[in-house]
Amino acid sequence: MRTFNKTIQLMSSKARPKRIRAFAISGETSVGNTEPSAAWCKKQNSDIGEFHFLIKQEEKGDLRKDARVQDFNNVINRLIMSSSKTNQTMRSRRGLRLRTFAVTCLSEETGILEWVPNTNSLRNLISESYNPHAPSASSKRRGYKMANAADPSNRQAFEKNCQDLYFKNGNLHGAARMFEDLCLKPNPPLLWWFFVQHFPNPHQWYEARTRFTQSAASWSAVGHVIGLGDRHSENILVDTTCGEIVHVDFDCLFDKGLNLPKPEVVPFRLSSNMVDAFGPVGTDGVFSGSLKAAMSTLRNNKDTLLSVLEPFLNDPVIDWKRSRNQQQNVRGSENQDQSRSIMEAKRSLNVIEERLRGIYNLRNPNYRRVRRTDNSEQEDEELTQSMPLSVEGQVHKLIAEATSNENLVQLYVGWMPWA
Repeated sequence: MRTFNKTIQLMSSKARPKRIRAFAISGETSVGNTEPSAAWCKKQNSDIGEFHFLIKQEEKGDLRKDARVQDFNNVINRLIMSSSKTNQTMRSRRGLRLRTFAVTCLSEETGILEWVPNTNSLRNLISESYNPHAPSASSKRRGYKMANAADPSNRQAFEKNCQDLYFKNGNLHGAARMFEDLCLKPNPPLLWWFFVQHFPNPHQWYEARTRFTQSAASWSAVGHVIGLGDRHSENILVDTTCGEIVHVDFDCLFDKGLNLPKPEVVPFRLSSNMVDAFGPVGTDGVFSGSLKAAMSTLRNNKDTLLSVLEPFLNDPVIDWKRSRNQQQNVRGSENQDQSRSIMEAKRSLNVIEERLRGIYNLRNPNYRRVRRTDNSEQEDEELTQSMPLSVEGQVHKLIAEATSNENLVQLYVGWMPWA
C-alpha cells in the first residue's frame, strides 16, 4: 500500500461501518543484483489501482462467522463447477455460483471486509424503482413508500391489523387474507422495472435478469441448508452492472432466526419484488430449474459438505448459537457451556443432514405459542417433516413455504415481507 485516502465514508447501515480507500503500488522486486532500470523504478512508484475496504465493528455479532461462511461458500462453488463439467444438466448449472468476498478478522467484533463494487441493497433498488405506466400521483408509481418499514401506514397495516389478528386472536387464515389486502395489493412489485430501465439493451436485460434469478436460486438453496436467517432487504445486495445477488451479514446461522422475538419462519427470502424480477413466469422456469440444480448438487455432495461443516460447528472458539455478548457472559461455567455447545453442534449437523436428504424440518415455533381459533386443524408436523422428498418435491415445498402469506404475516416488520 502506498497511501490511504484521507476521506472516510461512513455507511448508513445500522452497524455504521467505514469505507476506506487505499492506493497500491506494484510489489515486484528487481531480479538479481543488477541495478534497477529507470522504467522499472517508474513502474514501482506508480499506482496500480485503488482498492476499497469496509472496516466494521459488530455490536453483538462475530465476524469470524462471516469468514467461515465465505470458506464454506468457496467449497460449494468448486462443487458446482465440478458438477457442471461432469453432469448432463450442465446448462442449468452453468450460471450457478455464490458471489463471495474476503473477510479478515482483527478480533471477535472487528474486521476488514472486501468491498464489493457496483452493488446496492435490495431495499434501495426497490425504493428507487418506479412504474412509468402508473398515474403520476399514485403511490403505486414509486417504491420509496413500500421500502420504508418505518412508514406509519405500513406499520399500522402490518403490525396492528394483520399480525394482531393472528398473535392476539389466533386467526392465521384471516391474518393472511388481510396481509394480501392491506399490504400486498396497495404495494404492487416494482423491481421488474429496475431491470427494464437499467439495462435498455435487450440482450443485457435478459442476461441481467437471468443472472439475478440464478444467483437468487443458488443463495436460496445454500441458505436453507445452513439455516441462514436475518434476510431482510439490507442484507441482500445486487450488482447493478450484471444483476447478480450478493448476501452479507452471516451472524444468524443454523436456524438462529427461529429464536428471534418474531421468528423467521421462511426458508429464504422470496418476496413479491424478487418474484416480479424473475419475469412473467415468476418462480417457474429459470428459478425453479436453477434451485433444483443447486439442491441436486448439494445433496449429491452431502458427505463432503458435512465434513466441511463439522469442524466449523465444533470450533471451541466460536459459539454459533449465541451472540458475542452472550459468549462472554457464560465463560465462567466452561464445562456446562462446552457440553451445551457439543449438543448444539450435533443437533445442527443432524438438521443439515436431514435437509440434504430432502426433509423439510424448519419448525415454526409460533405454532406452539399461539392457539389457533380459526377452526383449522394443524397438520401433523412430526409426520410431514420426517418424510424425505425428491429434489423436485423439496424445491416445490421450499417455494411454497417461502411465498406463503401465512408465513410472511408472522415475520418482523423490519423484514418488510410485503416488499
